[in-house]
Amino acid sequence: MMNRFDDDIDTSFKRLRPVYAYRSEKLVPIEKALEPIESQIDELPYYIKIAKRHCHFPSEHGLTHDQSAAVYIYTMEWGDTTLNRVLNRALRCENRQALKVWFPYLKLFDTALDILPTVKEVVWRGVPLNIGMNFTKNQIVTWWSVNSCSSSVNVIKDLLGNKKDSTLFLIEAVSGKKVSGYTEDEKEDEVILRIGSQFRVKSDQLDKSNDSHLVHLIEIDDNNDQPLASAMNDMKPAAAAQPSMKTTSNSYSSDDNETRNKATENVLQYVNQFRQPDDDDDNVEEEDETHDDDQQADQFNGSQQPVLTPPNPVTIFLFLI
Repeated sequence: MMNRFDDDIDTSFKRLRPVYAYRSEKLVPIEKALEPIESQIDELPYYIKIAKRHCHFPSEHGLTHDQSAAVYIYTMEWGDTTLNRVLNRALRCENRQALKVWFPYLKLFDTALDILPTVKEVVWRGVPLNIGMNFTKNQIVTWWSVNSCSSSVNVIKDLLGNKKDSTLFLIEAVSGKKVSGYTEDEKEDEVILRIGSQFRVKSDQLDKSNDSHLVHLIEIDDNNDQPLASAMNDMKPAAAAQPSMKTTSNSYSSDDNETRNKATENVLQYVNQFRQPDDDDDNVEEEDETHDDDQQADQFNGSQQPVLTPPNPVTIFLFLI
């Protein structure tokens, strides 16, 4: 069964009217906010009760009980009428008038995201279909739905399994919203990309040996003039050497170096776990080691000490995969 991490992505790239009107709605309790769509979702009142009972409240970030429940119920999965699936179908629909029934809930959900921490890191998303050929270098794409991603590539890998013709998205997010600790399953390390997020395609799709495909996207955000890749290129050796602090589901750090280190770890984790080196790779590694040893010997024999510069992990990933 598909869930929000590998739900459909609209590849028609049609231009839809942005949705703004919900922002002028008044905040109401979640029961009232979801009343207009009760007919679309089986047993919705029951799931609302579950969300209010199990959501993270009190919230150290200042979310109300209803705001926390709005995030929690979005992350719940119960079948074809799961709320996130019904909502995202409506958000991708050209009939913007039909979205009006969602405005009270969108107001509650969106104000909750406003309060939660913004993260700048590499996140992952997957689709069990080959849609990579629809994305071409430097293309600008807009995702009109709410998009659930994970900070951990393992979460997406487990969902996709060994399915052939799947597509993995590596996304350099600059305005993701960290919802870990407010979701039904905290282990999913969820980051939400909001309605209308825009991206630039970094390169044409890369194909892997198991018929899966990789698409590299960079989020475009007017409030951030430095993309994540640039930030990672600018990392200092000292910063790269520092151990990153662990964050719990209810504790977040805004430290830039920690965020970049986490992005580095995620990319390298994917390379180390899923790339199977062949004999040619072993030969290349041996040659590289010999070359590095000779180079270091030359440097130490002279007066100049070797300067270690951390590699750009995104570049490493794209080269090795």
